[in-house]
Amino acid sequence: MSGVRGTGPDSAGVSALLGSLAQTEPAVCELAVDMLGNGWGWSGPASPANALHDLGGAVRSQRISLQYPVSDARAIPLLAASLGRSEPCVRRAGARLLGESELPAAARSLREGLKQSDAKVREAAALGLGIREDSAAYEPLIQALGDRDPEVVRMSAWAVGEYEDPRAVPALVRLLSRPEAGIRAASAAALGDIESPLATRPLLPLLKDRDAQVRVAAAGALGSIEDSSATGALVDALDDKDPAVRLAVVEALGSIEDHRGVTGPLVGVLRDPDEELREAAANALGSIEDKAAVPGLVRALSDQSAAVRRAAASALGSIEDPSAADGLARALGDSDREVRLEAIQALGELDELHRAPPQLIAALKDQDREVTLKAVEALGNIGDPAAISALGGLMREESVELRRAVVEALANIEDAGVTSHLIAAMKDKDPEVRRRAAEALGDQ
Repeated sequence: MSGVRGTGPDSAGVSALLGSLAQTEPAVCELAVDMLGNGWGWSGPASPANALHDLGGAVRSQRISLQYPVSDARAIPLLAASLGRSEPCVRRAGARLLGESELPAAARSLREGLKQSDAKVREAAALGLGIREDSAAYEPLIQALGDRDPEVVRMSAWAVGEYEDPRAVPALVRLLSRPEAGIRAASAAALGDIESPLATRPLLPLLKDRDAQVRVAAAGALGSIEDSSATGALVDALDDKDPAVRLAVVEALGSIEDHRGVTGPLVGVLRDPDEELREAAANALGSIEDKAAVPGLVRALSDQSAAVRRAAASALGSIEDPSAADGLARALGDSDREVRLEAIQALGELDELHRAPPQLIAALKDQDREVTLKAVEALGNIGDPAAISALGGLMREESVELRRAVVEALANIEDAGVTSHLIAAMKDKDPEVRRRAAEALGDQ
């Protein structure tokens, strides 16, 4: 295998890879193929500092080469042949490497694979073409939606969705009535990738499909399309017995951002036993930005899950209703640091909030520098003169970043009390602090 940075595996490297994958335990093989081209967090000829000492140079070179597309034309026939292997993981590796290669021969081999008599080859070829999104393969893939093998149809539906071409909508819609759940799910997901409102009405019945996977795909697709005409059916689907379906529905409602008839049911989900659902509901309510959700989200600031509390605080900041101020102020005493940060951020985003909660001013003395910086920014946004003295006291801190933020906050407070602090800042050792102070004094 080539170890030159930026060069993919040569034909010998590809042969060795395919042979090794064929002998690997299937689950490990699938994991390895998932990571082809991803780099696993590092690249280049040198090992990272946390590499084990006996990792050889040859292994490093091999690994690096697998981060890049195949550019050796001699490897293409090997990969094309791998599409017919008995091991699913090896077929997927071949399809992926062909799909990611920029060589014209790779695209041709995939298009030829779609014509082979072996259904396994056709399925793998469709996978590779979906990865590659080869324009010359669009029509062959549309034709493959009528293949005699259901698995080829399923993979071709997925591949067509990767093209995101609205012309495919009628053909994919026809597949929504197929008896195979995998085809219905793949077609629904593909329609979501295309994001055409023409698919909304045909997708709605799938929210009641007998297969949970199909219902999840339909909800996800409707969320991607973002057509508000789907809102009512999605709200009805909040009662689905399957948690994965309900999660997909909640996320879809958040993506559509239509508050009509949605806020109340989503607030109800904030009391669901499933933590992930409660968090998703809080996030969705933040996206919808309906003030009617504020009381429920304030209650969620006391949820047993820190993730839910963080999502609720963030949502309240997005809604920007000042009635949330007291609840967010109480959240500044939360045991979870991220909840406190979200609550501070949210307080700074509330509309027409002119009085800073005492807890926010007290946060200026927090030992966590990020908490202090967030509090400074929030107090600047609120503009309450009651914070001037505490803000001015921070000008004695060593942190240049903090002093600069304080000057910006003081500049946003319309009160004569900031003048003395800005004048003092004119003598700061940092030129940027002095510049910002001078600019603020000039604006008074």
